[in-house]
Amino acid sequence: MGFLRKYVFANAVLKILALAISFLLWATYTSEPFSEVVFQVPLEFTTLPIQLEISGDVPTSTRIRVRGRSAFLRRMISADLNLRLDLKDAREGTTALRITPEMVGAPFGATVVQVSPSEIHITFVPRHEPAPPPA
Repeated sequence: MGFLRKYVFANAVLKILALAISFLLWATYTSEPFSEVVFQVPLEFTTLPIQLEISGDVPTSTRIRVRGRSAFLRRMISADLNLRLDLKDAREGTTALRITPEMVGAPFGATVVQVSPSEIHITFVPRHEPAPPPA
């Protein structure tokens, strides 16, 4: 009985107060609604082979729909998201690149729901060396 009195019931009022504060914080956090926001995020092309270059009209950005707690999403900006497309396997000609939500880098607490467009077409042509300046 001395163990209970010494360790469990000692400072019972403070322990109950701490439990009540914890419950209020938890209830406040879980009651906050989820929302979805759309961000315009630039495309970043990486590891393009040195012998190729991109030709024609290429989209420069995508629309990314993100889901999360509304207070968190209000603080987010489009720079918090990134979309890198790895072009190391690019071949000469037109290629269709699929963009999935898993390819988007997002901060913890934000879930990428949709990327639009989900597919882009890029044309790769051989890189031409610049002509030497006239003498």
